[in-house]
Amino acid sequence: MRRRFQVGHVCKRGKRVKVWVGCYREWVLDGGQPKQIQRRRVLGLRAQMTKGQAEQALHEILQPINGGERAPEQTMTFGQFAAKWETEILPHYRESTKVFYKSTLDRWILPHFKEWKLVEVKTPDVQTFLNKFAGYSKSVLKHVRATLSIVMATAVDWQYLPRNPVEGVKLPPGKAVKRAAVLTVEQLALVIANLAEPYRTMVVVASATGMRESEVLSLKWEDFDTQVQIVRVRRSLYRGKLDAPKTEGSEREIPYGDLVRESLERLAGSERKAPGFLFVTALGNLFTAQEVTKRVFRPLAQALRIPAFTWRSFRRSAETALHTGGVPLKVQQQILGHSNPNMTLLYADPDIADRRKAMGRLDALLLPNVANIQLQLQTGET
Repeated sequence: MRRRFQVGHVCKRGKRVKVWVGCYREWVLDGGQPKQIQRRRVLGLRAQMTKGQAEQALHEILQPINGGERAPEQTMTFGQFAAKWETEILPHYRESTKVFYKSTLDRWILPHFKEWKLVEVKTPDVQTFLNKFAGYSKSVLKHVRATLSIVMATAVDWQYLPRNPVEGVKLPPGKAVKRAAVLTVEQLALVIANLAEPYRTMVVVASATGMRESEVLSLKWEDFDTQVQIVRVRRSLYRGKLDAPKTEGSEREIPYGDLVRESLERLAGSERKAPGFLFVTALGNLFTAQEVTKRVFRPLAQALRIPAFTWRSFRRSAETALHTGGVPLKVQQQILGHSNPNMTLLYADPDIADRRKAMGRLDALLLPNVANIQLQLQTGET
């Protein structure tokens, strides 16, 4: 791009509202290629400024352009950049993350920002956009912000934008997310007793190890070391596609007890056993978590008249048992495969009996000390 000094020119425009308009040239990037375009900008009302004042206003606009201080702007729309991002960046994510970003982008973000110029999406615009979702759940709000932020971060990395406009936005409160029910020991036993194979072993493994449904449904017989009773989590299954575990910490070894061992032996001796994967359909395909929930878990919960449960219920029930049983947090985190211990704590849900037991311990620690202090105070006063 050749930089040339320009003074532009000022002209009159308008019939009802008469204004001064400044005309000048500016370089932009069109699809990454430099292109010079004509700009017109309203400088002010003719009734409020002279032509000389208008020329001075235009001079102030042109000063950073003539000095080479202003970088050429992109004319690319957000929709065009999003399509480029989907081609160049999205394929590098794991399958579940790709589906998450793509669906969020298509459903929520593109309908609003698709025709906007990328450089015109500013933080106040993002804030106004997110405020429209105030009536949705907190998870939807976080998903929309996260997806838009990751796209805009790439625009910054590629030098299309000077900064990420999503930084600094505040999420509306949103509605509370309904969490998966935590089953009591009695309810869990009832569920296991009323399930046929291979669903019975699925639930036993999920609840006794705390594994994610994507990890349970992708297990192979070779993942179990029966000599030392350890199961190795090495893969996950998402929408019929096998992938690496969710995070680095998700690839782990989990010891298992006699309940899992007996279930595996029972499954191995049944007609449901197949070489390779632990759980396969009658047609030899892998199960999908959504279908198992829809066709097995929901009808069973209604028949047993217990709270509706999902795959997440078994994982939360396992963590609650570990937490209330006094297992160290670091060990809980390693079993569940979380990269952040705070996430592990979110899965625990101690009930009123656990809280009552804890308060009983507090009374035992507190009351004798309070009584001793009161006695010392009374002795001192007398």
